[in-house]
Amino acid sequence: MGKQNISQGLHTYLMKNHQGRNHAVSSKTLEAVFHIKSVAVRKAVNSLRSNGIPVCSDENGYYYAVSQAEINATVAQLDSRIKKISTARNGLANLS
Repeated sequence: MGKQNISQGLHTYLMKNHQGRNHAVSSKTLEAVFHIKSVAVRKAVNSLRSNGIPVCSDENGYYYAVSQAEINATVAQLDSRIKKISTARNGLANLS
C-alpha cells in the first residue's frame, strides 16, 4: 500500500470510526488494521495534519477532531514536543 493510499485510508477510517477524543484508537490497532508499522502510522498522520486534516492524538491514541478544543489540545502537545526537540538540538549544537 503506497504512502498516499495509507493516508487516504487512515483519513476515511478515522472519520468513520473514531470521531472525537472519546473514540481514540491506538497506534497498535491502526498498525493491525492497515498491516503497517508504527513509523508508517506516524508518517500518515503527519501527512494528513500537514494537509489540514484534523487528526488529533492524546495518550489514548489517534482520532478525528470534532471540536476546536480537541485541535487546540493537539497543537499544544505538538508545541511542547517542538520545544523539547529544540532544547535537545541546542544542547548538541553547543558542543561544537
